[in-house]
Amino acid sequence: MSQPRENWPHDVPDAGELVEAVRDYLQDDLGPRAEGRDRFILRVAANALSIAAREIASLPADAVAYSARLDALGVESEHALSDAIQAGDFDDRRPELAESLWATTLAKLAVANPAYRDESIEP
Repeated sequence: MSQPRENWPHDVPDAGELVEAVRDYLQDDLGPRAEGRDRFILRVAANALSIAAREIASLPADAVAYSARLDALGVESEHALSDAIQAGDFDDRRPELAESLWATTLAKLAVANPAYRDESIEP
């Protein structure tokens, strides 16, 4: 039996597959034939599509993890977290805050450019 589609009620290919197909076309078909500025623009476009594909793939899990981190800090939103930090509400909870912000940063780096992510760095 096949896996249920995550993009229901839409059909296949899903958004992630479409993005990857366009990226592969740019990289594999057009890229080798392009020259100069066009080659650069194709690389930029392919990289942007790679970011979009990683975001689409990771968004459900990232959203759950991010919400859990905000809940653990006792805030409802990023805006509320910012306000609480500015008000000094986390002055006595800096290690906890740093760990949460670091986890968020690593998740963002995993989408933006996984090569920049270094899990061995501690908050």
